[in-house]
This record gives sequence, C-alpha cells and structure tokens, in this order.
Amino acid sequence: MSRRENLEAMVIAWLRDLVPGYPASSDTPKTLPKQFILVERTGGAREAMLGDNAEILIEVYDKDSGYDCAEIANFIADKLVDLTVEYENITRAVVNSVIRLDDTNKQYHRYQVYCDIFHSRVGIDSTPPAPTPTPSA
Repeated sequence: MSRRENLEAMVIAWLRDLVPGYPASSDTPKTLPKQFILVERTGGAREAMLGDNAEILIEVYDKDSGYDCAEIANFIADKLVDLTVEYENITRAVVNSVIRLDDTNKQYHRYQVYCDIFHSRVGIDSTPPAPTPTPSA
C-alpha cells in the first residue's frame, strides 16, 4: 500500500482531538485567539525510507492564564505516548523537556514541549507530490 505521511500533520490532528479548546496548527494564526497551539519540526535524523526520528516542538499559548497554559502543556506531555497507540507507524514518542518561555512580544503565556517522535516510514510513497496547478490569468 502506497501512502504519504507528514508527521507534523499527524501531531496536529492528534492535538485537535486531544485539546479541542486550543486550535492547533503549524502556522501562527493571522488573528490570534486567546489560546492556541503551534507545532514545528525542529530537527531530527531521517534514515532513508526506513525511519524518521523527528524532534518536534509543541508550543501552548494562553493570553490570560499561565496556570491553564501549564496544565495543558503538562497534559499533552503526559499523553504524548498515546501517539504510539493512535498511529501504528509511530513507534516511540518521548518528551525531552517542558519549559515555560512566555512570549513577551505577543504578550502570551507560553509553554514549550520538546519531543522526540520516531516514525516508521516503511511503505510510504517516495514519489514527490504533483505540483498544484496555478490558475491562469
């Protein structure tokens, strides 16, 4: 079976189900909500088409409450191992660190959850995706 999988997209989908009150994305929203989550791949080795040992950063933002921000970040950290149950091709998910690093520019409370997520790539389609057609003028 041929398949393509984007690990960041998988983590975002999982977070949307896990913490529905905090919209999750890989892009900062243009209009900032009071609470949101950003997911970013910050590094990690790839082993050809066999494995992806991704370093993933999950940032939890809350405009009003450092306490709520911490609670959500720690809840995510505690549940991270569940990715291995939710997705059969995620073979390991571990938290390296949970830190508070408020965003003083945006004036948000922020907690960062640094993770290592091991993703088996056996059977994933390695052909590049077709380009998206651009509308003609």
